[in-house]
Amino acid sequence: MKLIDFIICDDIRQEIGGKVTLVGVYEDRIMINAPSPDAVRWPVQLKLGFFIRLLNDGSLAEVDGFDLQVRCNAKMICRLSGPISIPPRQGLLNLFFVNSAVRIPSEGTLSVALIFKKGADGVHEIRPDLNIQVRIASSSAAPPPLQVTRH
Repeated sequence: MKLIDFIICDDIRQEIGGKVTLVGVYEDRIMINAPSPDAVRWPVQLKLGFFIRLLNDGSLAEVDGFDLQVRCNAKMICRLSGPISIPPRQGLLNLFFVNSAVRIPSEGTLSVALIFKKGADGVHEIRPDLNIQVRIASSSAAPPPLQVTRH
């Protein structure tokens, strides 16, 4: 199993015809908007979507569960677990999850791990090289709104 994409965003929608829409894709940081750092009341609750695209090489046909772990400064803040059945055929495999109540405890660094399980045992672990910084963006530091001019 090879990781192709691991994307964190605000929301994920399954569209008619099998398309998937990712809304509010984060790059290397999540900015918490506040008038000042003192105005933020930790923990901050965010809705986060996790879109994972894998190349299934057929090596994990025996897997029957998964565990997606999200950490902030090495502290577990979100865990999504459940059963999974990976098709024996090779090809792309898309997994996506949305959690509407991820509690960010402070500024820091988010990291993730996806663990495939057989029973209670982890048999394959994917830790994408994602280090997303969570920071406070004071309103004075925010860029001016985009203005559209018609000609």
